[in-house]
Formats: sequence, C-alpha cells, structure tokens
Amino acid sequence: MSIKQGVYLKELRVKNKLSQEKLGEKLGLSRQSISKWEQGYATPDTENLLKLSEIYNVSVDTILKCGETEETDEAEPAEKINDEVNLNEKDVKPEIIVVERPASKEPEKYKKRGWFYISYPIIMVMAYAVIGVGCGVRGWITGWIVFLTIPLFYTGIAAYEKRKPIIFCYPVLVLIIYLLLGFFSALWHPMWIIFLTIPIFYIVCAVKKSK
Repeated sequence: MSIKQGVYLKELRVKNKLSQEKLGEKLGLSRQSISKWEQGYATPDTENLLKLSEIYNVSVDTILKCGETEETDEAEPAEKINDEVNLNEKDVKPEIIVVERPASKEPEKYKKRGWFYISYPIIMVMAYAVIGVGCGVRGWITGWIVFLTIPLFYTGIAAYEKRKPIIFCYPVLVLIIYLLLGFFSALWHPMWIIFLTIPIFYIVCAVKKSK
C-alpha cells in the first residue's frame, strides 16, 4: 500500500470520528494493524476492504483510488496518460503489498489457568511426602508413582481443550496401571499385555483424525 492510500484511510477514519482502537474493534483487528494501514506498511485484504466500505459508506473502488473520482481520471492530460502507457517495463517498480492476517483469537479458556493448574507438580510432591510418612517404607518405594500423573494431568487438559486425543500421554497411563497392579497385586505377569494397547490407541486416534 502507498503512503497516499494510508493517508486517505486515516482521513476516512477521522471523518467518521473513529479512533484506531474503535475501528479495530469493528473489524476484529488490533490497533497496530490499523496503524500499519495508515502508515502505508500494510494493506487491507478483500474482506476488510468490504467492511471498511460499509463503515465509511463509500465504495471499495473509492478507497482503492484514494477518493479520486472517475471525472478526475478523465481530466488528466492525454499526454500524461500516453507517457504512462509507454513506460518501459524495467522502469516500473513493483509495489510490494503486505497483507496482514487478523491475529487468531485464542479462546479465553486456554488463557486463564487456576492455581491448581500451576501448582499441580508441587501438590504431587506433597502427596508423595504424605504417602511416605503415612505408609512407611512401602509408601516411599511405591508413592513416587504419583509423579507420573503430572504429564497425564497437563496432556489430558490439552487433549480435551483442543479435541485431539492423540495429545494425551497414554503410554504413561498404561505404565501407571502396570506398576500399581505389579506393586500391590504382584501381577507383573501377565499384565504386561496392557502395553499392547498403546499402538492400538494411536491407530484409533490416527483413523479418527483422517475422517
């Protein structure tokens, strides 16, 4: 976008008594995006041009021509028009247009985390200490399994929010089940067979994703 076009966009905004923030809200963009348009560093895409046309009550063609009417174009001297047509292609410098995509808005639920989310690893350390003190030597030997729940906790939340089960740390869940059955029920064999469910889990996730 040229500086002239940026200046015209600023004139339209000021004429309609809109700040950069207010215009950004109407378009779903940041104030920085509006500022780049008006400084000539970027240009509105087709969708935003249509929105600007509705907000300012002017045609898209008027915006592109910086407010110049067709009569003005016709009034230009014929010699000047001929000179422009006969310009050597080597003398024409292509204008680089930077189209800025609106920043994707991440859902609020992804941004806001409670104290429990942040403190979960610390809570597991405390849980391990409680198990060790309460159950003695056996508690210290087996209680460390609680630390394996940390990746389950975070990947489980991410998998639920993004609706992508493949993110979930399923192998760690299988390991926890195997250790619990081994330590407390001495089922080291044949419960090793549950590890065979790991490839099945990822195959199912892959098939579901491809649909």
